[in-house]
Amino acid sequence: MPPKESKKAVEKDKQKKVEDKTFGLKNKNKSKKVQQFVKTVEQQATANANQKKVNHKAEMAKKEKELKEKAKQDMAAFLQPTIIQAKVPLGVDPKSIVCEFFKAGSCAKGNKCKFAHDLNVARKDAKIDIYTDRRNGEDKEKDLMETWDDDKLKSVVSTKQTQTNKNLKTAIVCKFFLEAIESAKYGWFWECPNGASCMYQHCLPPGFVLQKKKTKEDEVEEIPIEELIEEERAKLTKSTPVTLETFTKWKAEKKIQKEKAAKDAEEKRMADIKAGKTSMSGREMFVFNPDLFVDDDFAIDVTSKEFEVDPNDVTSIASTVDKSLFIEDDDIPDMSDDDEDEDDDEDDGEDQEEDEEDDE
Repeated sequence: MPPKESKKAVEKDKQKKVEDKTFGLKNKNKSKKVQQFVKTVEQQATANANQKKVNHKAEMAKKEKELKEKAKQDMAAFLQPTIIQAKVPLGVDPKSIVCEFFKAGSCAKGNKCKFAHDLNVARKDAKIDIYTDRRNGEDKEKDLMETWDDDKLKSVVSTKQTQTNKNLKTAIVCKFFLEAIESAKYGWFWECPNGASCMYQHCLPPGFVLQKKKTKEDEVEEIPIEELIEEERAKLTKSTPVTLETFTKWKAEKKIQKEKAAKDAEEKRMADIKAGKTSMSGREMFVFNPDLFVDDDFAIDVTSKEFEVDPNDVTSIASTVDKSLFIEDDDIPDMSDDDEDEDDDEDDGEDQEEDEEDDE
């Protein structure tokens, strides 16, 4: 990455551009037209510098985003297992085969991929066997996990578990398998993204219980909070009814307890201060001994009216100003551009005569 230009260098470059464009102009400090032109050039230079800065920031942000995306793709490619795409037999449409990279969630081709990005393609292309009575067996397409219980789930898992997946050294259960079970996506047509040779177990962990969705009939009606309070109140046997007399007595006792607690806390704090465990605050020091806070003889009294200004005096001074000494703005004659140029030429002539006298 090239080193960043300092602010001084950028400002110097901008000033140089302004000077280059305004080089040779006369009466920069006198003519209004020239001053307006110089001001326009300065604004253009500032706008160009700001736009250059904005474009540079946008370009750097775009490069940084591309680098992060590339690093993310490299990390995903490094961590994911090796995926082998199935070969397309002769005469078979590739769109009838599900993309293996899409199953693993790592296909970067999108719509340009020649394989299908639809997990239901296998079900759509499956042909019905007209030589078998489908009523004799289960309709697997309609046999969804939502209608299963624990025994049914265990039997399906045991049936689908391949021989290579049964005799594994590891006892870790595949995370894709557990995610499919928990999200109710597991079924007869579910396939592990790691492929048939997945190194993790595709079996239910010990003590697993299938969580079903609760229906309105299964939901237990909760007791309202009002009824619960009334039931708890009915269980109370020894209680005193609240009247004005009992409430006043209770409030007086609470007030005495509060004052006593505050007094005990104050005594404890004073004891800690005397023992040197803590220090006094400014308020406590003032209450303890107000004589400690006495101003010096030369202190200023902020409540004194000595330095206050009477607004009436200011008004009286302002009213003595003679307004007739001033003329209105409308009475001042306007100066045309030709007059300004003549004045500028006269000033140049005077300057030249002064230079000649100095040379002599």
